[in-house]
Amino acid sequence: MVVLSQNVLLDFKPRFEKSVENLPISVVSRSTAIVNDAEYPVKFDFITETFVDYKKQVVTTNIIQIDGTIPGTIKIGALMVVPQHINITCEYEILSITNNELKALVQDENPMLLYSNWLLEAIENETLVLEVKTETGQYVDWPVGIKNAYFL
Repeated sequence: MVVLSQNVLLDFKPRFEKSVENLPISVVSRSTAIVNDAEYPVKFDFITETFVDYKKQVVTTNIIQIDGTIPGTIKIGALMVVPQHINITCEYEILSITNNELKALVQDENPMLLYSNWLLEAIENETLVLEVKTETGQYVDWPVGIKNAYFL
């Protein structure tokens, strides 16, 4: 494990921390919703927040808000999810940058592009679990695979 000097973290804070705060990201799930026998993508908007932990020497990005609409029905096994609006405030860790990664980021020629690529890749490789309402009024966990993500 490479221990970062305090200078690397101190260099990160003024150069990047404000740039990566509250980033709006739009995602499209792998699932589609059925509306009048046609399939529509299910889209969500995320807001992320990035923190620097000097003690642990890590930079962490969390999803702090998820907002979106399921425009039609989605079948999950024998259950049918109904159209609904979803707005969740959370603290879901999506990316953690430590040691060599952080050093590479600080030294990169285009660090925001590198960070952006890491963040979008982390989101696209994640499966979120959202609580959604079914046609019976029951709430179930829906694993949401992310097809693609992009910055708004």
